[in-house]
Formats: sequence, structure tokens, C-alpha cells
Amino acid sequence: MKTAIVAGTIVAALSFSLPAVAATTTKYQFKGQNAFASFYQYDECNSTSAYVTAFTSRVKDGPGAPTAQMGADFYYYNYDYCNGTYSEGYGSSPDANFTIDNQLSSASLNGTFIVYDYWSGTSKTASVALTWTGVGSTSNDKYSYTYQTPRYMTRYRSNGSFREAQAAGSVTIDGINLIENLSSYGSLGSSRSGSFERITRR
Repeated sequence: MKTAIVAGTIVAALSFSLPAVAATTTKYQFKGQNAFASFYQYDECNSTSAYVTAFTSRVKDGPGAPTAQMGADFYYYNYDYCNGTYSEGYGSSPDANFTIDNQLSSASLNGTFIVYDYWSGTSKTASVALTWTGVGSTSNDKYSYTYQTPRYMTRYRSNGSFREAQAAGSVTIDGINLIENLSSYGSLGSSRSGSFERITRR
């Protein structure tokens, strides 16, 4: 079983404690093909991370009849310790154009996300244009990761086929590509069953 703990990267570069405050949880069940990308940078002044996930078919847990649909999520976080500036936001899109081949050799995601910036209290538009290129061999296994920031924790669990991938492209807000020159980690998957859970601490 492959397990990853992600805080902007596949190996946690920063550690954040979870405050004991009110939280909301959103959870999806999914199957079929999916892609994950994490972008990150840490130095003496700055901590930046962003992640993007995309699914060909997912169903939100909750009351009412479930409806399977494509879904994509985007989250970013930046803290400049030297200048005291901070930004953080999240957006989700059921309409982005996500394609992935059956061999898990490549994928692409293009779309516009309405992102709520928690620091400024305003909504912004993010343009996402990413590609994934599979590297190495494909393995059949159970896979899980946890992505943690001061406000969010995301848990992903899946049973199926997986392949590491190189992720590249742009995530643009206010004319700035947030992932330019950042390190990255990516993966492609074809899941028989899985869950994606996002916990938001208020």
C-alpha cells in the first residue's frame, strides 16, 4: 500500500498542527480516471503551495440522489514571512475540460475556477491549464495521501492503477502564474473505488 503525506510536496517540508476549532467536511466517492498535481516552494522568507485534482466521475456524499459528474478542485496557499503578507484560496469546477488516456500516459485540464480568497474575503477567477506526462511504470495498488495546510486537510484514498507523472502548465490569478518556477509532483490514476475528503477549519 502506497501512502503519502503531502504539505505542498510528497514529503512534508513544513509541519502544521491542527487547531481544535469548528470544521466542515466535504466528501466525494469516485471511480474511473483521475489526476493529481502538487506545486511547492519553501525558503527562508516564503512558503507557497498549490494543488489541483481532477476526476472523470465522482459523487458527493450527502442527502438526495447521487449524480456522477466530472469534477476538479484547486487550492493555493502563500505566506511571505519577511514581508508579512498572506493569501489562501479554494475553488472547484464541475465544468472544466479534463481528459486522460486509458494507459495513464498523459492528461490535461483546462478551465476557469471561481476561487474564494480567505485572506482578502473576495472571490477571484483562476485560469487553470495543466498537462500531465506519465513517467515510470504503472502499478496496481491501494494508494492514499494527506495534504495539509493551516486551514485545510485533504485525504485521498484509492484502489486501482497508478503512475507518477510530470505536471506542468499554469494556474493564473490576477495575471500572475502562481506555479511558475515551483517544484512539482504529479500522479495519474485509474480507480476501481476511492474517496476524496476535504476538511475546512474555520
